[in-house]
Amino acid sequence: MTSSFPTDSYLFLTGDDAEQTEWPATAFPEYTDERLAQFADHLWAVSNGDLASGLTALSSAGLYTLVVALAWAAGVGHSSWSADRRIRDQLPAITPAMLAELRRRDYRGLGDDPTGPVRRGRLLQLVGAFTPLSQPGGTIRQRQKMSGACPFCGDPTSLRVSLPAVAWRCFGCDRTGDLREFAECLLTRARQVLECSGVPGHLPRP
Repeated sequence: MTSSFPTDSYLFLTGDDAEQTEWPATAFPEYTDERLAQFADHLWAVSNGDLASGLTALSSAGLYTLVVALAWAAGVGHSSWSADRRIRDQLPAITPAMLAELRRRDYRGLGDDPTGPVRRGRLLQLVGAFTPLSQPGGTIRQRQKMSGACPFCGDPTSLRVSLPAVAWRCFGCDRTGDLREFAECLLTRARQVLECSGVPGHLPRP
């Protein structure tokens, strides 16, 4: 494995999004089926089929892209993208390593500024992969917060994303947190979906 992973170079673009919000966010493009397929193929190749071994070499963008890939592969979200089984079947084994790597980077302040435009952009990109976000109005105060459906409890209007705080909260299931905690909830939800689906290796608990 090399010490760096060129995820940002072909998955993400940067720019200002000042017209959307008074709190600038780095503008990252939406996740798509094609982007995730290219990412999964590349990661599989450089990790020699052992995704957990490649986590420390992923950029921050790559790490959160893998979160989306695993969640979509498990059936979380509304995407039609379906990963081949090599991605889905590694979810139980890779989840503890993913959680540990997310927390390691968060605690050490690696990769992203805690409340800056990059962090805001990643939160909007990650949440937007699972629910469309809208602004409740046109005032400066209203543009600081966005709303949508909660991907965890299904309530169609209860999710709020605060750009100044780079945080989110669902008023339906009372889940709350920051960028890392949204990713953690996605991984937990993905495992639950696989367990309930009866996929071999992911059978429901008795």
